[in-house]
Order: sequence, then structure tokens, then C-alpha cells
Amino acid sequence: MADDLLGGVLGGGDEQPETEAPQALAGAEAFAAAVAARLSESDPGVARKTEVFLDEQTRLLETQRHHLEEEHASRLTQLRLTLSAARRKRYADHVRNCLYTAIALLVLGVLAAATRMTVEAMRDHSLVVEDFTVPSDFTTRVATGQALAEDLANRVAAISATVNRQSINRSSEVHADQPNTLKVQIPETGISVDELGGFLHRWLGHQTVVNGELREGAGDQIYIVLHIAGADPIMVQGSSADLDRLMQKTAENAFGIFDPHSNVIYLAATGRLSEAYDAALRYAQSVSASASSQDRAEAYALLARVGPDRRQALGRALIAIDIDPHLAVVWMEAAAASSDLGHDEVAVDFARKAVETRRQDQPASQRDGYPWIIAEGHGYIDRTTGDFVALARDFEVFDQRAEVHPVSDSYAERAEFAAWLHDEAAAREDLASALAAGPADRSVLEAHWDVSAAAGNWEQALAAAKALVAAVQTRQFAAWSNDLTAHHPESALETEYLPWLAYAEAMTGDTASATALISQTPTDCYLCVRTRAKVAAAAGDAATADRWFAEAVRQAPDLPMAYYEWGEALLARGDLAGAAREFSLAHDKGPRFADPLKGWGDVLVKQDHPRDALAKYDEALEYAPSWLALRQVRDAAAKQRD
Repeated sequence: MADDLLGGVLGGGDEQPETEAPQALAGAEAFAAAVAARLSESDPGVARKTEVFLDEQTRLLETQRHHLEEEHASRLTQLRLTLSAARRKRYADHVRNCLYTAIALLVLGVLAAATRMTVEAMRDHSLVVEDFTVPSDFTTRVATGQALAEDLANRVAAISATVNRQSINRSSEVHADQPNTLKVQIPETGISVDELGGFLHRWLGHQTVVNGELREGAGDQIYIVLHIAGADPIMVQGSSADLDRLMQKTAENAFGIFDPHSNVIYLAATGRLSEAYDAALRYAQSVSASASSQDRAEAYALLARVGPDRRQALGRALIAIDIDPHLAVVWMEAAAASSDLGHDEVAVDFARKAVETRRQDQPASQRDGYPWIIAEGHGYIDRTTGDFVALARDFEVFDQRAEVHPVSDSYAERAEFAAWLHDEAAAREDLASALAAGPADRSVLEAHWDVSAAAGNWEQALAAAKALVAAVQTRQFAAWSNDLTAHHPESALETEYLPWLAYAEAMTGDTASATALISQTPTDCYLCVRTRAKVAAAAGDAATADRWFAEAVRQAPDLPMAYYEWGEALLARGDLAGAAREFSLAHDKGPRFADPLKGWGDVLVKQDHPRDALAKYDEALEYAPSWLALRQVRDAAAKQRD
């Protein structure tokens, strides 16, 4: 009954979740009073016991409530502490990760620096000049051993710089040993970074160390002695008053041992072709059969470059090609020798082979200069096919190395390009700048010829040709060089300057002298046989002219110049059909050559086809937009068409 009564008071027999104790405790007193009131109506004893029971339960619930409140506060505190600890842990982890990252980066940086130092050391082929041993009294009177070492290093470095300006090969670094450089100490090792680097370069590199000494002889005589590993000592003797010249001679001798390949280029660039050839022979003989194909091919190519006999030079270039056909320089040496001999089409074929090579196949010392040798190859092709617009672009590549040429040479070359493009105003302006910038050397005289001939000023052209011939015959031009190949004045005399002089004489009316002069030139020279034909045409000998033009076409069937000049001769004698045929062939061989297109247009005008002539003139203007005479005949054809 008590259970039923309690169940009725509670509103059912379902148990409540323990989590609802605080809510039950909140109304405990009201609940106890209500139960007591109900039970007291039936049994006062039960009511008292019930009330006591409920009081105890109330106290129990109150105690539980206090515990829960305290536990809640404790849990909140614990949660705050946990969150704070988590934040501290995250911060500590972040700091630790940053520290680890910094350490890792530092280690990687040290490894990268060490790797770089090691690689640089392995690639080091520099010349290191150590302090000279000098008598004490000489030190006080003239120079210290360190000063002499620095002077020698500077002189050798200047020679190396000359080579680097004149060649696609890069000569190695030269420096004096500097024992008093700034030292950055490596912790706990007692070794400086400089000392470590020096050790690696000596251990892993290929440094050439030079030890020098200066000895005093009888009177004011002195001896400079150099000791270079693997070579016989160098001794230079002379007066102490002539120390500067002695040091220069010593530097050149040292460079010849240090870099024999570049030494050949240096001697050629400074006009000492005979010495250069002897040095090239010694270098070629020193390259053993066990050397790499690149080294052996370069040795023969270098010998071809400075060889005075251009036919022999061509043979040596062909040997170099046979050894290693992947090198651009061997093909260009063959092209240069062929061009010197007047074999223009063969030279173009070799140049095309050069531009087909790949940079990655070249020696490391030539890769920086590879674009220039390719531009040189394109220059051969563009000039002989009449693409003078492209030739001017090729020159822009060379113009980036302005230090290679004197200013007068740069203006002279621009004058030539303008003349070939029939831009007379620009050609005259650039030629005047070339004459103002320097003496009338080879390049300026050649430009003078081209500008005068293009303008039809044959008196000036004759003067320029005579000056060139005289300069070679009197050895005023002992030697000269451009970026890639030594230019040989004797071959230029036969295959360029004498033909120019003969043609200028013919155009100024002295055909007898011109005929005698051109007969001295070789008959396997493209320009020579073309000039034979033009001189004969100027003399009115059509049969001889046609015979020599035919020979020129036979020698170079894929070049446009002979076809064009033959067309001009046929047009002058009134053979319009023959002239049109030759101009058409010239255009096929040189599609960007403006001159045959103008000649073809002139034929069409004479054949009373002004509309067709206008098309030829317009096409020619695409390749020679500043050609004044071309614009004049084009405008006349346009009026005739209308």
C-alpha cells in the first residue's frame, strides 16, 4: 500500500535518470510536505517515518548537490588548465618545428656551399702566381716579391682577356696568391673558409702554380726565372731598366705553357701570324692520340685557322671534321678556308653544317661563344644568297660584343650592309662615321669600296681598291682577325682585292689593264671568274663574257650572284628573253635578293608588261625598302600601267 501510495504521489513507477537529482532536490521540501500530508490522513506513524526518510533523502540530495557543484567548478578549472597546456604545447611545437626547419636549412645551406666549393674546386684550371723570391736590395730599390707576382698575374690576365674578346674559347682565370685575405673562422676547427677553399682547389682542382724568382747578374743584368709544374723553367734575361718588357715577355711565355690553345689565338690577334702558326704546330703535336676527340679536332681546327697556306688549311679543317663532326668550329674553319680560296658555294655548304650543330655537343669552353659562331655561319649563307636584311640581323649578334671591334669597324660594317641594301644615304653617313672614328684600315677601305661600287661612283671605288691592294703588297696589313677566323691578306688579295681593282678599272674605261689584271687571279675562284665575265662584257666581248658566266654558274649552281650579273649583261646588250631567264634563276637561288627582282621588272617594262613589272618591283621593295632608284622605276611602271 505504501508503494502504491508513493507511486501515486510520484505520478508513476518509472525511475528518473540520476542526472535529474539536482532538479528533484530543488523541490524536496515541497515534495516531503505533500507526501506527509497525504499519509498523515491514513496513518500518523507511517507519516512520521516517511517524513524522517524524506528528510534523510533531502540531506543526501543536498550533499550530492554540493558535491556536484564543487566537481563542476573543479572540472571547469581542469578544463582551463588543459586548454592552457594545449596552447603552450602547440606554441612549443611550433617553436621546435621552426628550430628544426632552421637547422635543416642551415645544414642544407652548408651542404650546398660545400658542394659548390667542391664543384668549383674540381673545375678550377686557374693559374696561381705565388710571391717571387727577390734579393733584398732589389726589393728596396725596385719591387717586392709580392708586387712582381701581382704584376705577372695582371699581365697574364690581360692576355687571357684579349683571347676571350677574339675567340669563342674562354681562357681560364689567372690570379696572384693572396695570403692576407679576410679569413672567416669555422667554429671549433681552427680553419678559415678561405683556407678550406684553398685546400679544396689545390686538392681537387687543376691549378697551375707558378713560382718565380728574380736573380741579379753582372752589371745591371737580371734574370726572371719561372717554375711551372710539368714544364721546363722559363728564363728571361735583360737589363733591370727594361723590367717592364722582360715581365711582358715572361707573362707571354707563361701563358703559352698555361694555355697553349689560347696562346695561338693571342699571337694571331696581335698580328704575329708566323709565331701563331709555329705555336699551333707545337700544340697539335703535343695533343696525343689518347686525347679526346674534341681536343684533337680543336688542335687541327686551330692549325687551319692560322695556317698561311689556305689549301692546306682546308685539308686540316677536313681532318678536324673527320675526327669530330659535332663541333661547330671545325665546320666554320672549313668554311673560312673555302671562302678565302673563293669557293663560295662550298663555304656555304660548310656553314650550313655548322649551324646544324648543337650547343650541348660543344666543349664547355666554347658554349658561351656558340651563338656568335652560329651567327657567323648564317652570315656566310645570307651574304652569298643576297639576303642582306638577315645579314644585318646577324651583325646585331656580333654588335653585342662591341669591345671586339674598334668603333670604326662597326660603322664600316653598317655602311656595307646599307650599301648592299641600296640605302645610299645611310651608307654614306656610316662610312663618314667610320672614317672619322679611326684610320682607313682594312674594314674601312672595304666599306669604301662597297659603298662607292653600289652608288656607281667608280672613281672612288678604284681608289679604295688600289689602297687595299697596296696595303697588302707592302704588308701594311700583316694580319688581322675577326671574332672567329683569322683573315689572311694574301688570299684576300687574289680572291677579292684584285678582282675589285680589275672591275673598277673596267668601269672607268681601262678595260685592257682590267683584262690583264684579272687574268692573274685563280680560275677556281667564284668572284674571279664572275669578274672575268664582267670585264669582258664591259669590253664588248659578249662571247667571252658568256663563257665566264657559264663557268661561274658551273662552280656555284646554287648561288644567285652569277645568274644576276649574267642577266644584267644580257639586258645591257638587249637580250630580253635571256636576261629574264637569268633573273628568274637568280631569284630562285636567292628569293630574298632584291637586285634580280628589279632587273626582272626592268625586262618586263621593256617588254611592255608594266603590271607584271610592278609586281616584281613591289616584291623587291620588301627586301630593299630604301632603294631610291627602285622606287623611281616602280612609280614609273605604276603610271604606265594606269
